[in-house]
Amino acid sequence: MNPWLLAAGVAALLLNLIHIFLGGREIHRPMVAAHWPEPAKAVWSVVWHATTAVMAFGGLALIAAAYRPDQALALSALPITLFVSAAVLFVFYGLKRLGSLWILPQWIAFSAISALAVVGLTV
Repeated sequence: MNPWLLAAGVAALLLNLIHIFLGGREIHRPMVAAHWPEPAKAVWSVVWHATTAVMAFGGLALIAAAYRPDQALALSALPITLFVSAAVLFVFYGLKRLGSLWILPQWIAFSAISALAVVGLTV
């Protein structure tokens, strides 16, 4: 069992719980309640729940990789890529639209999860 990959997977699932419970209350529900056209609200909900699925399945894939060293790279490459992409997007839009990395600090969690997984692949 690879403790680094296991930690990355568990961290991804914990981040997903934060996304669901805190983010749902602070971000998703207010956006759905906003005065947007219904198709825009539907697209927003799809994107929100797709993000939930990516984090959940990514976390599960990293946990599986922790127990399958022969398939660790195959199981973890996509989640790592998706989490690094999310980190880059949070940094980009935080700086470009908000002028700060600290208003949207989610990049820290996505970077940490990715780093744990990469370390797990190299040990």
